[in-house]
Amino acid sequence: MAARSSLATHAAPPHGPSVLISGAGFAGLATAWWMNRLGYRVTVVEIANALRRGGTPVDIEGETIDVLARMGMLDAVRARALPPRSVAFKNADDTTAGELPAQPPAQGEQYEIHRDDLSAILFAAVADEIEIIFGRSIVGLDDGADGVSVTFDDGSKADYTLVIGCDGNRSKTRRLAFAEAEMSSRFMGGYFFIKVVAETGLLPANVTEIFSLPGRTALLNGYEDRTDIALAFRSDRAIDYDHRDRAAQRAMIHDHFAGIGWKVPAILAHLDADDDFYFDELNQIRMPDWSKGRIALVGDAGYCLSPLAGMGGSMALIGAARLADALGRHRNDHVAAFRDYHEGLRAFVRDVQEKAITQGMAMMFPADETELAERDECIRAGTFDV
Repeated sequence: MAARSSLATHAAPPHGPSVLISGAGFAGLATAWWMNRLGYRVTVVEIANALRRGGTPVDIEGETIDVLARMGMLDAVRARALPPRSVAFKNADDTTAGELPAQPPAQGEQYEIHRDDLSAILFAAVADEIEIIFGRSIVGLDDGADGVSVTFDDGSKADYTLVIGCDGNRSKTRRLAFAEAEMSSRFMGGYFFIKVVAETGLLPANVTEIFSLPGRTALLNGYEDRTDIALAFRSDRAIDYDHRDRAAQRAMIHDHFAGIGWKVPAILAHLDADDDFYFDELNQIRMPDWSKGRIALVGDAGYCLSPLAGMGGSMALIGAARLADALGRHRNDHVAAFRDYHEGLRAFVRDVQEKAITQGMAMMFPADETELAERDECIRAGTFDV
C-alpha cells in the first residue's frame, strides 16, 4: 500500500464493544482479525505512516500452521513460501567448515515467508473491516471500571472497552500501563544489526552463510531478488545509546567489525549506504502478567523472545489467536479471559525464551573460543539445530 502521512480509515462495525489495538505489525493485524470476528469494533493505531517493511523472513510451523488455517490464510502463505535454504558455516577464507543441506521438514508442514508478504496477507484480510489510523500513537491511558480513556499524540481522546498493546519490544502501551515495565527487559549480552538489500551477488540464492569469531557473527541470507545482511556482537554490559541515532549505531558496528575478513567489508559498505537498517540489543521481555484491568499485551510487547528464538513472528500470531480463544470462552468477562490467556500461554513462552538463552546464544553467537569450538563440533557431528 502507498505510504500515508496521517490517516487510512476503513469502515468498522457500528455495534458491539470497542477495542483499540496499538501497533500494525503481525501481532496487531492478527489481533484485529480475531477481535473483529468476535464482534468488536476494532481500531488499530500505528505510529508509522504505513505498514513497516523489511526484516528477515518468518518461519511458519507447528501451532502457527493451525492458526493460519483457522484464519483462512494458509493457502496464501503456501503460495508465497520461499524455497528451502541450505546453511553453510564459513571460515575467514570463505571455505565451508560445515553445511546443513536444504531439505523439507521431516515431520509436519513448515514454511518460510518474507515478512512483507505475510504483512500484506494479514492487512488485506482486515483493511475493509476495521479502522486503521497511521501516523498516530497513544500518550495516555486511564483504565476505568467501564472502559479505557485513551489520549493520542494529537491531543484527541476516545474511550474503548479494551486496549491491546501489540506495539513491539519497545511497547509504549506497556510503559504507560504497567508499573513494572522498566524492569521487564532482560539484556542477553549482545547487539545486532539487520538490513535487507537488493540481491548483492555475495552468495547464491536459497543459501544462508554464517561466519563467526569469538563474540562476533556475520550472517547472509540469499534469495532470488534480495539479500538479508546481519552482524551481531557480544557485550558484557548494556550500552547506553539513542535508538534513533543511526550515526552512533553505525559507529558501534564499525568499532566491532573493522578489520575482519570474509565478506564483512562488503556488509559494512551496505551499512554505510543509508540509514534504512535495524539495530537493537538482544533482549527478552519478561512480564509477571500480560494484562492489567482492561489492557492486555500480545507478542513482543508482552513476551519478546529475542531474534535468537527464531519465532517472534509465529509467537505474535499464536498469541493473538490464544487471546481471542480466551475472550471467546469468557464472554463479557475480560478479567477471566486475560487470566486464561496468560495461564495457557506462559509455559510455552517461558520454554522458548529459555531455549534462546541456553542454546541460541552459544550456537548462533559463540562468545569465546570454547563456545565456538563446541558449536563447530556440533556442525561436524550433524547435531546443530537452526
